Amino acid sequence: MTTLAVSHLSISYGDTPALRDISLVVPSGSVVAVLGPSGCGKTTLLLALAGLLAIDEGTISVGSKTLSSPDALVPPEQRGIGWVPQESSLFPHLSVADNIGFGLPKGRRRSDKIDSLAELVGISELVNRQPSALSGGQAQRVALARALAPTPDAILLDEPFAALDTVLRHQLAREVVELLRETDTTTVLVTHDREEALDLADLVVVMDGGRVAQVGTPREIYESPLTPWVASFVGDTVEVEGTWQDTALECETCGAKELCEGQPLRYGCSGHVDTVLGSLAASAQGFNPGQGESVRVVLRPEWLVPQAQGVQSTVTNLTYAGHDALVELMIAPSDTKVRARIAAPFLPAVGSPFGIAVRHPALVFPLNSHEESLVSDHVTQV
Repeated sequence: MTTLAVSHLSISYGDTPALRDISLVVPSGSVVAVLGPSGCGKTTLLLALAGLLAIDEGTISVGSKTLSSPDALVPPEQRGIGWVPQESSLFPHLSVADNIGFGLPKGRRRSDKIDSLAELVGISELVNRQPSALSGGQAQRVALARALAPTPDAILLDEPFAALDTVLRHQLAREVVELLRETDTTTVLVTHDREEALDLADLVVVMDGGRVAQVGTPREIYESPLTPWVASFVGDTVEVEGTWQDTALECETCGAKELCEGQPLRYGCSGHVDTVLGSLAASAQGFNPGQGESVRVVLRPEWLVPQAQGVQSTVTNLTYAGHDALVELMIAPSDTKVRARIAAPFLPAVGSPFGIAVRHPALVFPLNSHEESLVSDHVTQV
């Protein structure tokens, strides 16, 4: 059981900051996804964790052992951390078995370990093949087995499924993560795929501009984002302006009543907000709005549901996705456009009238809230 900890980590390339005061804890045996756009610092963080990059400030440690500091760097081969890159990077002249066993001492135990790992990742029948005879998914399984062979304290996955087709990527990603959980392996998964991060991880670290924007469980990240930027990065959003009211809605009149039944404080609603979508139960995110203050209201499209007696709108467009569709609606008389995610059997026709209601507490931010994400200046863990 090994905890991986990063404390106040900063790295620059020349005069250009790449990571700025990063702190986080990866609990032992957990899967943590590092999610962010290109250039946000994900790869730099992974290189530092692997010992392939010196750091300017802070520390990286596994358990009680410090691996990186400004004055010391434990080399990659002595860190006890495995690595699975985006491309499998197998040795082309070695068989699957020899790739898995690369770096293990010779002998019977080596052979047994190779057989055990091959069975674990589902490639027992491939051990005598050359890498050139493998599919992309098979090659990534071999790379995973090779990374697990030395029994590392933790393992780093650098977008290992990105080059695979969509169906195989999702299937293999789920299988790999389940395997890592079964072996109680502390795992850091770097990805730009928000669905992958929300689906696979115990904890999600959202990065932007070399900083940590938010750390939380997938549900916390999706349902309670700290900033409008995090909200829009991890999922589709609906934004309208509203007026803050200090009084909380009575449960009997609140559209989110069914979600909160028996747990009235579950969503931290401290007031409500008047909008073109009606009066909505609301949770102010990181600030205290004043009575009557104009605010920025953020919702998820699936929080808008059909209701004949709800706010009246007209369907102006529809983006069909099979199981559901994003339905664009024009609300009269304000001509405000919003989008609702509606299940496929209930899709309206373009041009038809459509009644909607909101069935989730709204997220409220300052009207002119800055899009740059906030820095997380504390160590966070599940």
